[in-house]
Amino acid sequence: MGIRILVAIHDLPVWSIPDDQVRRLAAALPDDEVVHVRSEADRPALATADIAFAHRLSEDELERAVRLRWVHSPSVGVGALLTPAALESPVVVTNSRGVHSEAIAEHALALALALRRGLHTAAWRQVEGRWAQGEIGARRVPVLSRTHLLVVGLGSIGSRLAQLGAGLGMRVTGVRRRVDRPAPPYVERVVAASDLGSVLSEADIIVLCAPATRGTDGLIGSSELRAMKSSAVLVNVARGEVDEEALMRALNERRLEGAGLDAFRREPLPESHPFWRSRHALLTPHIAAFSGDYWTPVVDLFLDNVSRFRRGDTLINRVDKDAGY
Repeated sequence: MGIRILVAIHDLPVWSIPDDQVRRLAAALPDDEVVHVRSEADRPALATADIAFAHRLSEDELERAVRLRWVHSPSVGVGALLTPAALESPVVVTNSRGVHSEAIAEHALALALALRRGLHTAAWRQVEGRWAQGEIGARRVPVLSRTHLLVVGLGSIGSRLAQLGAGLGMRVTGVRRRVDRPAPPYVERVVAASDLGSVLSEADIIVLCAPATRGTDGLIGSSELRAMKSSAVLVNVARGEVDEEALMRALNERRLEGAGLDAFRREPLPESHPFWRSRHALLTPHIAAFSGDYWTPVVDLFLDNVSRFRRGDTLINRVDKDAGY
């Protein structure tokens, strides 16, 4: 008997799986029933699913889905899947960790280097038609061989970023929950998340790559921002870690050189948000993972896991519900 698989990823404009990828799933799984949920009106079909390929699942939907055994997220983040009911449920949750780590790490590095070299200022001055050679040229920017990179979160994204940073000559410190694990060869030092405050003052570039969990919510607040160098830049490619009001104050008061932000507490970022008007922030609309073809490798991973599920093997990227990632 075939498996009933519900594909429910349809939040425009970005989080919407292309029809051709759903057809690809159906072709690869001819003995199973692949149902594409294209609208909110179609979501009750989740009640009859054995597997859900989805990025969110409400408490009510989970309660009605009595056959559901496994949910796969098309992204790394699983916050919209880990409802209180899901934490207690036997339903397995997996994610797409590692699929787009290189793209996200490269994007984080691009934001950091752009801020360090004043390219955000050059862009503003370009719009104004102003030749800002004196203004930008007067900034003191240490070369990368004299730069300390602090990577908060040494998962697949943070590890790749640390490798890139070390390859460019930067000294790299990593922060992670499990300090008992061996440090990657390109990371000079690893400290526990509880010791974050002790290393913030040393860093020239701080990049937040840790998953959004209860433990990382508000990880960077007023006290952490005060601990940073005024010449430091902060980059965030992970959701839920920054007190945005405190960061805005730090930028306004010039207690930080700049901030590169690809993830925000509320998305899309409201038009009224002061980040839009800050001359010291470089914003991208949560697109770090997008490098031309987001969906093919995600579907590849899901298909691999369907085969594992059918055989009763361990699924790739099984989420620790208590840890949140």
